[in-house]
Amino acid sequence: MAQNVTLYNLLISCPGDIKKEVTLIEAAVDEFNELYAETLGITIKTRHWSKSSYAQSGGKPQALLNEQFVNKCDAAVAIFWTRFGSPTDEYGSGTEEEIEIMLQSGKQVFMYFSDKPIPPSKINGDGYEKIQAFRDKYKDKGIYFTYSSDEEFKKMFFAHLSMHFLTEKRVSETANEYRSELKLLGIDETGRLTEEAVVCPFVLNAEITMKEYITSIKNMYQEISDMNVGGRSVTANTFFAGFTSPVDIDEDEKEFITAVAEQLECELSDSFFELGNLNQDTLTSNLLSGPKLNGTSEEKQKYWKIKRLHETISKALEWAPVEKAFSGMNCIKLAIQNCGKAIDEDAEIMFEVPKESLLTLGEFPKFNNAEMGYLLTDCDMSILFGIEGTSEYIEYSKSEQNGRTSYGARSYGLPGYVPDYSDDFTDEIKDVFCYGFYSSEDKYIVKLKVDYIKHNTTVAFPTILFVKNEIDEIPYKITSKNNPDVVEGCIKVKS
Repeated sequence: MAQNVTLYNLLISCPGDIKKEVTLIEAAVDEFNELYAETLGITIKTRHWSKSSYAQSGGKPQALLNEQFVNKCDAAVAIFWTRFGSPTDEYGSGTEEEIEIMLQSGKQVFMYFSDKPIPPSKINGDGYEKIQAFRDKYKDKGIYFTYSSDEEFKKMFFAHLSMHFLTEKRVSETANEYRSELKLLGIDETGRLTEEAVVCPFVLNAEITMKEYITSIKNMYQEISDMNVGGRSVTANTFFAGFTSPVDIDEDEKEFITAVAEQLECELSDSFFELGNLNQDTLTSNLLSGPKLNGTSEEKQKYWKIKRLHETISKALEWAPVEKAFSGMNCIKLAIQNCGKAIDEDAEIMFEVPKESLLTLGEFPKFNNAEMGYLLTDCDMSILFGIEGTSEYIEYSKSEQNGRTSYGARSYGLPGYVPDYSDDFTDEIKDVFCYGFYSSEDKYIVKLKVDYIKHNTTVAFPTILFVKNEIDEIPYKITSKNNPDVVEGCIKVKS
């Protein structure tokens, strides 16, 4: 899982004779990061001309290096041994210029002089004199140290690095700057985030509403009425007559479609159910693939339009009681926002709502067994009542470490067997509306857990909350894994 850290850039500044120490610095920094990057959120990245510079024209070499990375560093480590380095326009060497830039900016410089034995081939009288003069320049300031072995240098540097970056003040500043900032927001009817919770009419998140069903059904009635393929004509018997049978609409389907047409005041033509000479091949037709139809393209088209009309009406009648059950109900949509600079986990939101204002699962609309079966096997209730993500916030499921159990379509024994759906329906509703409701005098205490929320991210609540009566405000508290403080707030409610 991603982690938030404070990154510090450490400049390694040294003449070309310093090689082993550069490796030791890298190793010490890696050890520091391994120990503290995850636990304290502090990490250090080294910068050195050999890996941090790039080819650039239009200026003096040292000035370009300063521009590319030196000026951006938070601290520096400088080492001298036998060479002082090449002079720049203003200083005796590039290393000296880098040290002065850091000191003048008030930044930390770790300065070391090597007292390791010098091989005769590396003795440079002029360079050594410059180093001694530079060393004398800073001897009264107490900002440099000496070492006589690589092991001594690494231990000393790691200790100095830790003392500087792990001071109580620095760790405290880092913790305060890089922490989560959690608060509740509302979501209005248009799906936009607001500082207030907005009470709005509840609309099921369905692909089609009852109003749209009726419009579609009426259009289908009209299309079929406009199709006149004629009645069945008498044809001479042929050899193949025994392998085909005429196709007609079942009488029960006719009665059903006619009854619905009367309810919708749709006038059916006299030839509405006529299919011309449409017939089916009895040899190749089967229950799985359906009838193998023989006839004109218009005859076949009319047959399938009537079948789709019957299917659409059936679906509409299954959907009608669901939509009716929630007609006229109001709801609010809430979201939790992390506007801080750190990721947070295990956030628990607790808010208070007057008992007379919030509809609980115990007051959820009641459905008969067939309707519960339809909701379980043909609908996804996490979508019907859920809050879909937008460009402003993500949906709740994307913050969950472990997805919730799905109670989709399932088999129930022998064909024709109608099970009792009530237990599965109750489990599904509790899973979709995954809030904890607790009674406290005249209020409900509602709790919700959010597993994971990134910085600068908003997570919608899993579902809407049904509102029965007016609410003025919703006081809340938020606790989380990565924030020691309890966040307390209050979101106003707008009717």
